Amino acid sequence: MSGWLFLLGWAATLADQLAGLRGAGAVAAVAVALYLALEARRLRRAILVVGGALVLAGAAAALAAPDPPAALLAGARRGAAYAAFFLALGALRDAAEHSRTVRRCGAHLVSQPAGRRYLAVTGGAHLFSMILSYGAIDLIGAMVARANAARDDVRRLLMGAYRGFATMNCWSPLNIMTVVVGAAVPLADMRPLMPIGFAAAVLLMGAGALVDHLGGGPAGRGAPAPREGWTIHLRILAIVALVMAVAEAVATGFAVSLATGVTAAVPVVGVAWTLGQLRRRRHAGAMLLRRLRGFHARLPSFRGEATLLAASGFLGVTLGMALPPGGLAGFMPQVPALLVPLAVPLALIATSLLGLNPIAVVAIIGAAIPNPAALGVAPGVLALSCMLGWGVGVGMTPFSASALATARWTGADPWRVTADWNRAFTLAGLSIAWAVIALAHLALIPPA
Repeated sequence: MSGWLFLLGWAATLADQLAGLRGAGAVAAVAVALYLALEARRLRRAILVVGGALVLAGAAAALAAPDPPAALLAGARRGAAYAAFFLALGALRDAAEHSRTVRRCGAHLVSQPAGRRYLAVTGGAHLFSMILSYGAIDLIGAMVARANAARDDVRRLLMGAYRGFATMNCWSPLNIMTVVVGAAVPLADMRPLMPIGFAAAVLLMGAGALVDHLGGGPAGRGAPAPREGWTIHLRILAIVALVMAVAEAVATGFAVSLATGVTAAVPVVGVAWTLGQLRRRRHAGAMLLRRLRGFHARLPSFRGEATLLAASGFLGVTLGMALPPGGLAGFMPQVPALLVPLAVPLALIATSLLGLNPIAVVAIIGAAIPNPAALGVAPGVLALSCMLGWGVGVGMTPFSASALATARWTGADPWRVTADWNRAFTLAGLSIAWAVIALAHLALIPPA
């Protein structure tokens, strides 16, 4: 039952955002709320507490808004849209998890010579994370385990995968970061920011390789020589490029945001990819139906991420409607404009250590600063600081699925993964993020 409600929420969200169908947004909000209510009893306690706190704070903000019913509905619609985006990404992840090509690519990465294995793994995880999310860490972990790597090599290669996943959050349009930052800073155009975020992500991955090298030299010893060529990864790149092209076409054709384009396009590409995997099988139609039923059966397991996404989106909208039109800009002390975006990565790192999800933090930042230009900051610069701060900060929270996956494969405590093994990388990443933000503020994206 709950899975059908989640699918209804996704379909109604698209009807609302693509066709402007009257009442569709309310249907999406009710469907997703019912899905979350049915799944609440099976949530992990930490997620239930955080999600409940976000919903209560959002409800309080809605009651303080000039029009509480309108604030409640607008917040619920935003929450449903965030959840629908995550469901769409799940369709692509489901196809990737069944792909032999993805597994062959993972095996190719971990079989590289010692001198370039860390870079291969972190770059590969960065790419795979765009379609597998934190599942890329499990893919690399399984391949490393099959290679019978030494314990220290397992740790370092898994940290490479962990950092590759984290830096993907700096720019990928196939990531919840895009929809959250785009909604939090609506005056910013996300498209020109993504190449900048990608360049910063490359610098961050290079910093990770340097941290790894200073920590003990090339990762991995004695692995078998690769049996595949690098061209095998072109297939994954083609899938990512196809999703981006279809999403952009939908966004342009319907004059909607890129996030809405992704929400609509990803399931279509996911089904097409699944059909491609089955094209030479007997009874391909029946197998496709089994895959679709299997995906539907997994929808209840999306409850944790969907709860945090929906609750964060709800709070961001209701808080924004409760605050004065200028947000908190009028109450903030007069400081140099550059300090505002530079403070964002610090805030995201600090709140990550406390276990707060970047989704909620960025939503609150957007509500507090609806017009960054009033503080002398271009909207694009504030959005970029959220993107880079997300990519650096997400690697410091021990409560994330990515940290838990890395801890499971390395046999360590999640706190050790984040606060110990990833500390030097985070400090280096913060320096890089600050440099890119300062350059954007001073030269690339001057204040409006």
